[in-house]
Order: sequence, then C-alpha cells, then structure tokens
Amino acid sequence: MPAKSLKNTALNHISKIIDQVFEDSEVYREEINKAEFMQHMSSRLDNGLPSEKVISISEERLTQIVRRHMAYELLGTLLDGLTPEEIRIFNEAVEGR
Repeated sequence: MPAKSLKNTALNHISKIIDQVFEDSEVYREEINKAEFMQHMSSRLDNGLPSEKVISISEERLTQIVRRHMAYELLGTLLDGLTPEEIRIFNEAVEGR
C-alpha cells in the first residue's frame, strides 16, 4: 500500500476515535478543535510515527494514545485566562512550595 494511502487510513482511524471521544466527553468536544488536532496528528505521522503502527495497534490502545494527546492539548490551555497571580500560585503548587 502506498505511503499516502497508509497515512490516510491511519488518519481515518484516528478521526473515528476522536469522534468517539468527543461523543463521550463534553470537555474535549468544547476545548479541542478537531481540524487542528487532526493536523497535529498528521504532522506526527509525517515526522516519525509510522502509519503502519497506527493501523496495526488495537482500537483500545490507539484510543488511549489519542486520549493522551488530547489531554496534553487540554493541559496546554489550562493556564489560558488566568491572571499572573493565579499562574504564580499554580506554579508554586506544582513545584511543591
């Protein structure tokens, strides 16, 4: 199977999982832009994540991987909207001070 076809198959598989995660979780649905997230996953496939691996792993395992990446995306927005003081308090809590 040509590389582009493998990538498209992998992305279709990922897209279905994202749809399921969105169906199960309002937080992900509201906070993550699917098109942007799919672009992120496409870049991952272009930069070392083998499409064959994505296609061959179990649905359960791929769902775990996709959810983990989505959680990282959410963490990236966690501090959005906080005041500098709130960010300082958050950082101190994370550092254990």
